[in-house]
Amino acid sequence: MEYQVQTATLPPSEGVAIRTVIPMDELPDFFGAAFIELHKALNAAGASVLGPPFARYFKVSPGAVDVEAVMLTDKPVAAQGRVHPIHLDGTPAAVVRYVGPYDAMKPAYDAISDWMSEHGKHPAEPPREVYLTSPTEAPDPAKWVTLVEQPIA
Repeated sequence: MEYQVQTATLPPSEGVAIRTVIPMDELPDFFGAAFIELHKALNAAGASVLGPPFARYFKVSPGAVDVEAVMLTDKPVAAQGRVHPIHLDGTPAAVVRYVGPYDAMKPAYDAISDWMSEHGKHPAEPPREVYLTSPTEAPDPAKWVTLVEQPIA
C-alpha cells in the first residue's frame, strides 16, 4: 500500500503521561493499564480529555521500547504516582493515516522517513501514534485506524 504523507501543525498541548521501557510484546498490556490510569488521574483532577490517546516512541530496539502513553487535557494536572504532566510545544509534523494492526505499521513509518529525506526535513521530537480506533471498540485489527505523526524540523 502506498501512503500519502500530509503535513500538519500540531498545536501546543497540556497532557499527562506514563513513560516506561519494556519488551515490545508487553506493549498491549502496558497501554491498556496506562490509559486507564491516566484517565483516572484526569478524573481525580477534574480535568477533561482532549482528543484520542497516543503514544510517543523515544527509542525502539530489538530488546525493548522506550515508550510514553499520553492523554491531552484541558488544563495542567499535577503528578501522581506514575502519572506525570507534560507540555508539548506546537510543531509542524509529517502525518500518515494507517489502517490495520499495530505490528504492521513499518511501511507508514518508512513513507514518512522517505518523505523527510525528499523534503530536507528531520525528526524534531519522537514520533507519535494517535489511536483513533480502540481495540475494545473494534476487535478486528484490520479496522484499527492510527495517525502516525512525526514532528519535523
